Amino acid sequence: MVCQKEFEVIQHTTMNFIEIFLTETTMRSSHYHDDLEIGVVLEGTVELFLEQHPLTLFPRDIYIINRYQLHSFSSADGKNKILVFQIPSTFHNRIYYELSFFRFNNTISAQEPCHQSVYDLLLSCAALYFSGKPHIELKCASLLFDALYKILSSSDYTITTERESAAAKNNSLRLSRIIHYIGEHFTEPVSLKDIAELENITPCHASHFIKQYLGISFQQYLNQIRFEHALQLMKTSELNILDICMECGFSNSKYLNQMFVKNFGCSALEYRNMKEKPNLRSNPLPTGTVQKRYTFEQGKAILDSFF
Repeated sequence: MVCQKEFEVIQHTTMNFIEIFLTETTMRSSHYHDDLEIGVVLEGTVELFLEQHPLTLFPRDIYIINRYQLHSFSSADGKNKILVFQIPSTFHNRIYYELSFFRFNNTISAQEPCHQSVYDLLLSCAALYFSGKPHIELKCASLLFDALYKILSSSDYTITTERESAAAKNNSLRLSRIIHYIGEHFTEPVSLKDIAELENITPCHASHFIKQYLGISFQQYLNQIRFEHALQLMKTSELNILDICMECGFSNSKYLNQMFVKNFGCSALEYRNMKEKPNLRSNPLPTGTVQKRYTFEQGKAILDSFF
């Protein structure tokens, strides 16, 4: 299933300056948001894609996603728990406006000097957030500012100009529109020319843009979406191979079989007839969303087990 909401509008429910929640993620398609995101992997492993660059995260690893930075997640088994902090620029603007233009390194591994102190501060902030005690906004803000200060004091970062920040936002918007368009039209004979006309740029520009920000070509991305849809139909329907091709936008079974050989080392028909299905040979860029977000009460219970 193709996710069509690449821009994530974050609702700050418990506190208006921060959203903290726990999630279990098998797949999350490319998206971006205005908030700075900091995540702590509590259990399992997960692959974080930043534009086209994959980063494998392990328990206790901390990741940082900058504002308007396109990202996605993938996990082989979905058996993970991630503590997520989403921080709007309104949280720090009156105190330190320049923070909006900082571009942080995207991971803080357990080997880095500041890791333990940042890890402890983030978990303490989350525990207080879920406690429901009165006046916790003040202490949560204090802990979060302290964590940000330690990250700035100990980790590398760059500072962008307002023009560069605006360009990053515009590029994310453009890629989001392209991904949405492909998701809407992948069953049709969509072409790079269609993408170029959508964005009022040349096909050559569109091709380079997609390759730069997704790490794969337009055709590879389109084929991956079609393949994932075909795989879902293979598992949930009795449609024959030719009908599945037509449903997914493949012009004939040759191209579908090429995708099955690439991903599983067998043809589509061989895959269907297998009792035990093989695992994917590659870890493609996620194009769908399978994610569980725990409720406030569930999140509190899970977090309590880490203290």
